[in-house]
Amino acid sequence: MVNRSSSSGLSVAVMGKQSSKYNAQEGALLLDWVKQITGQNTVNVDGSRENFVAQLKDGTLLCNLANTLVPGSVKDVVVQAKTKSSSIFQQINNLELFIDFCHKQGVLKQELFRAVDLVEERDLYSVCMTLTSLGRIMVKRGKPGPRRVSAHEIVNLPLADQMRIQEIKTF
Repeated sequence: MVNRSSSSGLSVAVMGKQSSKYNAQEGALLLDWVKQITGQNTVNVDGSRENFVAQLKDGTLLCNLANTLVPGSVKDVVVQAKTKSSSIFQQINNLELFIDFCHKQGVLKQELFRAVDLVEERDLYSVCMTLTSLGRIMVKRGKPGPRRVSAHEIVNLPLADQMRIQEIKTF
């Protein structure tokens, strides 16, 4: 990881809010979709934060996903061993190639994650949002998309937000 000073004050609250948005069930469904599309049976589909990051952090699996969906769409992928010594710059380069692919496929700019979100494990929810959006676009093109968390399930929301949603549904 990049050496930064530790967060304090409002940034801790913001990071906590971003961290709480990640849903392990959604992460597992997205990893399962990536595994099915790429045909890579070695992909661990456990939705834990640690595994989600471990599977996607170096960007090679995501670039493989892009090339499987649209052959030849991502070139110059740096394939590297999944070790701590693999270069952050190589990881970021691969992730940027994937993000660029998603944008070219029609994923809206506000739905794209930033490479740092995944490399530094800052905002995994935005990574899920990008993959979900890409899946939605692929479904429109006749390709399989990821399964989704059931709409009736309210997950990872504070009680106050759950109550507010229930109130909105009753109007």
